[in-house]
Amino acid sequence: MARDGTEYEVDAIIFGTGFHVTDAFEDARIVGRGGLKIQDAWRDGIEAHLGVTVKGFPNLFLLLGPNSGLGHNSMIFIIEAQVRYVLQCLAMLDERGGARISVRPTAQDRFNEWVQRKSEGAVWVAGGCTSWYLDRNGVNRAAWPASTVNYWLRTRRLDPADFQIEQPEQPERVAG
Repeated sequence: MARDGTEYEVDAIIFGTGFHVTDAFEDARIVGRGGLKIQDAWRDGIEAHLGVTVKGFPNLFLLLGPNSGLGHNSMIFIIEAQVRYVLQCLAMLDERGGARISVRPTAQDRFNEWVQRKSEGAVWVAGGCTSWYLDRNGVNRAAWPASTVNYWLRTRRLDPADFQIEQPEQPERVAG
């Protein structure tokens, strides 16, 4: 909806926030399954699976989402890996005739536990550094904690077990 109250039907929305990372979605109107607002999903901190998909939000894909930022290499490399990953998600959705694709909560949780473990001892977490990598509680929510090759390997081939495909709802047939 526009500021003047006009509603527009769209096929895609691009939401660019610059360096507002941990607070970028505070005013966003993104609603997932069961009316879940992105702010409620991220009440304890922003996180996503591979920085791309968010549990509870079918068909939502992020580029340069949580924990996919770099301080040591080209972001173009990460974006290319993420676009390839999103295309794999969409191809799987199409191949299976689905209407929605969602990351399984266990996949996202497992990934984010790894991110935080890998971040332990890193200069931006343990070195007393204050930066846009950290949220207000000092938790790494922005930086990728490993090499770009590691990220490329993780996004190179989609693991179908990490996702749930929902079929389109069929209209009820009325006996005539």
